[in-house]
Amino acid sequence: MTTRRTRPVLAAVALVVLALAAFALADPFHLRLAAWYAGVLGTLAVVLVTLWIVLWVRGLVRVLVGGAGLLVALVWVAFSWLAISFLPGEAVLREVPAPPGSRVRLVLVQSGTLAADPIVYSVRVRAGSGPFEQDSPVWLGLSEGAAPTTFRFGVPTAAGTVVEVVAGAGCGYRSTVDEVTLSVDPVHSPLRLDGC
Repeated sequence: MTTRRTRPVLAAVALVVLALAAFALADPFHLRLAAWYAGVLGTLAVVLVTLWIVLWVRGLVRVLVGGAGLLVALVWVAFSWLAISFLPGEAVLREVPAPPGSRVRLVLVQSGTLAADPIVYSVRVRAGSGPFEQDSPVWLGLSEGAAPTTFRFGVPTAAGTVVEVVAGAGCGYRSTVDEVTLSVDPVHSPLRLDGC
């Protein structure tokens, strides 16, 4: 394939990958693996755009553009790796299955980034499985705080699925979940270590 034919094909592929990388960064559907997608697609977009520019220039400029593209790709890979490395490890402690007619489920998650970090509990709403599993927080506990005593689905409303979290005596929280995007309104966080 000649350079003239390669340029438009490479430009089209680069634009598609760039759009997918931007979509992964925006993460409107709250995908659990969005950070991985953004890292891989962002790196691929930098490489493809660099290659496309290299096809248009000659001589020393080609070397400079290639070097700059390589540097940007390496910085993006390092940034992505750090961001992914500090995602907390999670252990699912309890799960509430989806109510009839719904596709979302609730999970109580225990997380901590490093072994020395204190345990943090959270209630999350999840949908799907595999590479396109969605995940959004509903209730985020405090570091070293207590886990909620119960969490359940409430009576659905026109606004969406209702989630109720009871963190302790007299401490109930209520949120609405959009079942398509898994947007939660509001996301609650207690003010005290006992969950209230």
